[in-house]
Amino acid sequence: MALMAVLVLVLPAAAGARARAANETAESKMLTALNKVRAQHSLSALRVSRSLMGSARRYSRWLMANDTFRHLGRIQASGRFSLLGEALAMHYDRKFSVRGTINQWMASPPHRALVLSSAMKWGGVGVTRGRFGASQATIWVLHTGRIQPLGTTITLPSP
Repeated sequence: MALMAVLVLVLPAAAGARARAANETAESKMLTALNKVRAQHSLSALRVSRSLMGSARRYSRWLMANDTFRHLGRIQASGRFSLLGEALAMHYDRKFSVRGTINQWMASPPHRALVLSSAMKWGGVGVTRGRFGASQATIWVLHTGRIQPLGTTITLPSP
């Protein structure tokens, strides 16, 4: 009986670890694909920020857990960033669909402007798969940021 209880506790933990590993792999692929798009437009790659990765992951989980899909007024990231941006995407299946998500963002003028912003130097991506309403869904969050050196100003391109 004790052996059965241990197995029941270990199996969900193993499943959770596999899901986290799959999400991290997809997030890495997304950052690589985003940086490829940026390179095609002669932009520098987004540098990975632990703070932005954490905020994007937390927010994608929060959106799924709360069955909502919207921007909030504030991105929860390090105060070192003088400028922050956010892109969201959702599709109704459990596939990660990195290319499809990038195509969505690039087809939307405000999201395209964020992905291709030369002002943004840092990035983080979060993805969550689960039940959204009555359907299976995948939610992506891209957080970008700029750390402004003291005494400089940032000029943003007009949309």
